[in-house]
Amino acid sequence: MKALLFLFILSSLLLSKNNAHIKQASIQTSYENIKLANGEHMGLIGINYLLHPNDHFYYGFGTYGAATGNRGGFFTGGFVTGIKYELVKDLYIDSGVFLGGGGGASADGQGGGLMFKAYSGLLVDLGTYSLGVNYSYIKFPNGDIDSKQIGFVADMKFTSTFADDKLDLDSLHQYNFKSDEDYLVATYQTYFPKSNTKTRAGVLRTDNIDLVGVEYGIHVRPNFVTYFESAGALKGANGYMEVLGGAAYAQKLTKGTELFAKASLGLGGGGKVDTGGGGISKASLMLSYSPTKRINARVGGGYFHSLNGKFDAPFAEVNFGINTNFLSAGADKNEIDYSSIYSQKFTMRFVNQTYFYSNTLSTNPAHKNNVQLTGAKLDWYLTNQLYVSGQALAAYAGQAGGYAAGMFGLGYVQPIGLGFNAIAEVDIGAGAGGAINTGGGAILQPMVGVSYDVTHNLSFSAMGGKILAINGPLEANVLDVGLVYRFNKLLSR
Repeated sequence: MKALLFLFILSSLLLSKNNAHIKQASIQTSYENIKLANGEHMGLIGINYLLHPNDHFYYGFGTYGAATGNRGGFFTGGFVTGIKYELVKDLYIDSGVFLGGGGGASADGQGGGLMFKAYSGLLVDLGTYSLGVNYSYIKFPNGDIDSKQIGFVADMKFTSTFADDKLDLDSLHQYNFKSDEDYLVATYQTYFPKSNTKTRAGVLRTDNIDLVGVEYGIHVRPNFVTYFESAGALKGANGYMEVLGGAAYAQKLTKGTELFAKASLGLGGGGKVDTGGGGISKASLMLSYSPTKRINARVGGGYFHSLNGKFDAPFAEVNFGINTNFLSAGADKNEIDYSSIYSQKFTMRFVNQTYFYSNTLSTNPAHKNNVQLTGAKLDWYLTNQLYVSGQALAAYAGQAGGYAAGMFGLGYVQPIGLGFNAIAEVDIGAGAGGAINTGGGAILQPMVGVSYDVTHNLSFSAMGGKILAINGPLEANVLDVGLVYRFNKLLSR
């Protein structure tokens, strides 16, 4: 906690009052083949989002998931920090640590789900991209997984533009801005398993699988889109989760209407869905309609395929969200009307949640501990006080390794004086795994609490409430404590 506090006080100081702030960031992917407690091997893919406040230091958050072996559905999420040092031109030594929680897929040795990873190796800078190899150590401290291996790394660099609350529009003329033409949508999907589809246990699967999730995409060219999506089962496969990245060809049909031909690869499993080692692919056609510049609604369908498992299924999908259209600064000629630029408020919350023991918390009567979870919440403010939230959490202690929850929420913050704020929030989504008694997977979580502003950008928060299973017996008290980091992004009207 002290390390996280240092990181975010540092980052808040780095955002000095200059209206626009161009920050270096990267997406880092990795692969390593780890050894489980029973001698079995599992291929693990990592995806980290990293901020680089200077040439040597970075921090961020990420996720790891099974891609090969027989543990499709194994996922962890958490926080990462590291340092780079240039040995010779364009050759760096890169070292860091990851701490998070998760598990799943009945992986031997995961314990309560806490995961620690340390790594060190060499990274070759190729400009926008970097490639490297490292030696890593992965341990589940309250389980039996303890593995050392060689890992491979690929890193893609980009810039991200932040802003102050109030903008001096005249000062922005030093930058050439362009719209990223990106979107953020909530997704609802239904998989229709074939009539002969079986679970991992060999039992016929007769129910459809309903999933809720989120997708973020960006037009890197007028007709080419890259995107990231994640979803979890709401009904039909309690505990199933998937994370994918893909590309799409986008064809404008009319003003506000666009047809997407999409293809993606990723990781998925859990809920007794037979995805083998966890590698999955999807292909689909989606019709997008934007009645205004901001609103984005979509409908379509496609086909799901597990790369080395036995689960294949057609699916239908509907999306609803917004065209975010964030602004980024570059060397190209400016295409934005400066008078249309405004600052959009966000908060990122890094939290620890406690599910307090109740007789409905676990399906295993031997599990009588409180359950600890870690995760992150991203809030988009519709007004100065009303926000919508997306969040993901995973268990790391309390005999619930493998439990994860993803939710959407609506909240309200009211200043009450002396730096304190009252908070009320209601979240709904999907949670499963780790013997947590969520029934079909749908959960509801009402919360109230307070926050205290340490600096303009940094707060502490504490909230209490309940977690309730919508179609199950679960009812337990919840305590949520965290660090709240406020920032702003530039958009155009």
